Amino acid sequence: MDILGKVNKVPGGIMVVPMIITAVVNTFIPAALKIGGPTSGAFSGAGAMATIGMLLFTAGSQTKYSDLGSVCARGGLLVIVRLAVAFTGAWLTLKLFGPEGVWGASALAITIALASCNPGVYAGLMQSYGDTVDKSAMGILNLIAVPATPLVILGVADGTGFDYMSAVSSLVPFALGMVLANADEKVRKLFSTATPVILFFLGCCLGASINLKALSQAGVANIVLIGLIVCIFLPIMIAADKLILRRPGYAAVAATCLGGLSVVAPRIIGERLPQYQPYVESATAQLAVTLVICIFIFPYITKFIVGKFGSGIAPKAEQ
Repeated sequence: MDILGKVNKVPGGIMVVPMIITAVVNTFIPAALKIGGPTSGAFSGAGAMATIGMLLFTAGSQTKYSDLGSVCARGGLLVIVRLAVAFTGAWLTLKLFGPEGVWGASALAITIALASCNPGVYAGLMQSYGDTVDKSAMGILNLIAVPATPLVILGVADGTGFDYMSAVSSLVPFALGMVLANADEKVRKLFSTATPVILFFLGCCLGASINLKALSQAGVANIVLIGLIVCIFLPIMIAADKLILRRPGYAAVAATCLGGLSVVAPRIIGERLPQYQPYVESATAQLAVTLVICIFIFPYITKFIVGKFGSGIAPKAEQ
């Protein structure tokens, strides 16, 4: 029974398939993931941050000092473009439509949708299509995968500012892995095959935060959010990747997928910025639906771009 072969036929399957299975379990029998102990630690949201930390360490261990410039260039460009588009989108929405937004999608929901990236999905897709530099760029993308990013974009005042410790906490495991592996090549070799295993468990952890019943709540606001992400934001990201970095664009697609923390961001922002409190509940529901849709469609969009423009790996190894 070739289970792994079938899994690998799905774009980013080593992470996406476990994520879908866990999402189904969380939707219909969520108690199964909450029995505690190692089961909850490995197959629920409780282990997500620890798993991301391991993935960052592993990505760092495969990064040579000579690759740092390329890693910062690729990852840095994607981060800069994301932030620029998110700032522009938030500013235009507030200026033209106010906090209530357009067609039910509030400025809060729109800003989070444009600012929140998904390093986990990115890492899973780069395992299938990316080269070493693409995989290492996850460490850069993780810096903005926090609710503090849309919080800052929406105009944080009174000293709220950017959560610098979130950035530091993301860099530490990546830097530690890089330093150890560059000091001892055997460390790099030890962790060279660890990424697929970690991605499997990361998929399980991320899926445990997804409720597929949210899809039944989809409405016009979700069409607005998906339209902004796929029809406006995504082409800008691909254009930047292809025109500036002269890359095929697959990494830009993977880096555009909505992040899992987007679902908790509205409540955090509402607590810090009271003017957005009336929109917290609706934004949370809209982003939950948008997250599920993005997680399903972005692997296939990435695969399409790879088929059209190529990937970072040898053709015989492509999924």
